[in-house]
Amino acid sequence: MFYVLLRAVSFTLVIIIGIGMRSSGLVSPDTGAAVKKFLIYVTLPAAIITNFSAISDMGTEMILVALLGILTNLIMIAVGAWITRKKSKGEQALYMLCLPAYNIGAFCLPFVQSFLPALGSVTACMYDVGNSVMCTGGTYAFVAEYTSEKKKGIDFRSFGKRLITSPPLVTYVVMFVLSVIHFDMPQVVLTLIDPMAKANTFVAMLMLGLLFHLELKREYIMEIVKLIGLRHVFAVICALAFYYLLPFDLIIRQTLALTCFAPMSAVAPAYTGMCGGDEGMASCANSVSILCSLITITLLLAFMGLY
Repeated sequence: MFYVLLRAVSFTLVIIIGIGMRSSGLVSPDTGAAVKKFLIYVTLPAAIITNFSAISDMGTEMILVALLGILTNLIMIAVGAWITRKKSKGEQALYMLCLPAYNIGAFCLPFVQSFLPALGSVTACMYDVGNSVMCTGGTYAFVAEYTSEKKKGIDFRSFGKRLITSPPLVTYVVMFVLSVIHFDMPQVVLTLIDPMAKANTFVAMLMLGLLFHLELKREYIMEIVKLIGLRHVFAVICALAFYYLLPFDLIIRQTLALTCFAPMSAVAPAYTGMCGGDEGMASCANSVSILCSLITITLLLAFMGLY
């Protein structure tokens, strides 16, 4: 238990350092965006390659894990649409974009890398394959159409471009294919990218701190409580179902339970604004979800004895 708390505190400390550097003016306000690009284009792909390379036999259940990533997003999109069916287009966009989509690569993966074997990291990556299909363009494409006054239809070309220009998603897919055909990544490549892969946890947490935005306006509080509450109720249901009902290896089930409590996707606020929703409220909700996920995942790790 002490080790779990210590590791969680170490993650939190890096986030606090990022917040302090940004708020004190030690770095410019756009530094977070630059670190985010470094994560997306360098450390996260390196971590994905390293994690996949550690698994000798990729089971067929990993395809089902990716499908679960899509399914959980679709369910929460439907929930968001239903509870806002009589509300404004802006509120519809807020709920349909902020209820689904999980920040797996930048938040959950560092925890999984630290507390679970390589199979856990691959499971998180495969879940994020399905999740990324939705949160990097799929959900936005649908919500933009759903909330639009002018029914122009979904731009599938733009949707496809978002997917194939997402380095983590492309890396996930390529490494999954290579694993299925039993292609072993050359050791020289793994050695070269090893420092980058190991840096992923630190870079991810620093990025979260640099991008942290907490502006608790009075009119935001109730909506944010409702958003976070709905996400956590669904997370509890999914975590229990994944852990106790799926016929998978224990490590896979433990990882899926952890990913259920991931915070909101980092791109959800931007997409919310693009669809006419309140981007400021979405950004604040995103930051609150990070704090909640830190606490919840730490407790879950202790409960499952992963220390």
